[in-house]
Parts: sequence; C-alpha cells; structure tokens
Amino acid sequence: MTFGQLAGLIAAIAFLILVVFACVVLNQVTKTMRETKQSMTTLTRDVDDLSKEVEEVLSNTNSLLTDINKKSSQLDPAVKAVADVGQSVIDINDHVRDLTAKVTSRRGKSHFGMGFLKTAGQTAVLKALAKFRQRHTEKKGVDTDE
Repeated sequence: MTFGQLAGLIAAIAFLILVVFACVVLNQVTKTMRETKQSMTTLTRDVDDLSKEVEEVLSNTNSLLTDINKKSSQLDPAVKAVADVGQSVIDINDHVRDLTAKVTSRRGKSHFGMGFLKTAGQTAVLKALAKFRQRHTEKKGVDTDE
C-alpha cells in the first residue's frame, strides 16, 4: 500500500465517520421536529379551546355588567334620598347647636345676674340683721365686741 492509498483510506474512513455522525444528528433532529410538530398541534388545540372559554367568560361578564348598571341606575334615586336625609340631619344638628349656644349664653348671663342679685340680697339681709342686733343690744345696754 502506498502513501497515497493510505491517505485515501484514512480520508474514506474519516468521511464514513462524518456520514455516520451526520445520520445520527439528522435522526435526532427529525425526532425533535416531530415532537415539536406534535407539541404545536396540541398547543394550537388548547389555545382554541381556551379562546372559546374566554369568549364565554367575557360574554357572561358583559351581561353581568349590563345587569349591574341597570340595577345601579335604579338605586340612584334611593342614594340621592339618603344623601338628602343626611344633609337634613346635618342642618338640624347645626340649628340645635346654635340654639344650645344661645340658651347657654343667655343662661350664663342670667346666672351671672342672679348670682350678683343673690350676693347683693345676702349682703342687705346681713346688714339688716347686724343693725337689728345692734339696736337690740343697745336697748339692753350691752356693748358689742365689734
């Protein structure tokens, strides 16, 4: 065997190894592509089913929202009436506070006047009693220790 033949044999073996390796790789790529196609088919079917269910949910949601809007529009007068009652209660509370403040201020003023009159009356009565005692003791002739 000559050197050229030996080189050709080595090249042929290397090419055979390359072809075998390429066949193995192509076989694996083919399996992967089949699995990918199967996954895509399953995924497409699942997405179709899911989109149908989502459409049903959206339809139900739209009908519920329509019903809620209708019922809330029916409740608007009741809410307005409650708000009006609340405002009336606030107005009544304000008027009661004003009246209470007026009565308290008048009571304080009249209480001050009555206290002044009460003190003045007590002083007058005490002075009258003191004069009465003084006259009474003068009639008896007893000196007072005042």
